[in-house]
Amino acid sequence: MSKNYCTEIGRFDLLIDNDEVAGAYYLIHKKALGGVWGRLKDHVMTGRWHDADGKGDIIITFNPDFSFFTADYRNDDEPEKWYKDSWHGSLRPNETSSFEVNGKTFRCE
Repeated sequence: MSKNYCTEIGRFDLLIDNDEVAGAYYLIHKKALGGVWGRLKDHVMTGRWHDADGKGDIIITFNPDFSFFTADYRNDDEPEKWYKDSWHGSLRPNETSSFEVNGKTFRCE
């Protein structure tokens, strides 16, 4: 299953193959790519992330139809500090490059 999400930081393309997950996202503010990989159990992916800001652990929780997600993550440089409910993604509702949901702006480029 392939999903293309829009997030607060830019586009996030995700591939789910049984319980394996891999994805790439674009950090608009740094003009750089990042990646995630991990395992999916039910609607929760547990894995790792790596981008221009560092690398660390990530937990992505999807809603039942995988149309929206929230993520918690931490940086290996600060392993005791989790950023809870700090990254969100939604499937693009139309062809616009950005849209708002619950007061958050989601970007698709």
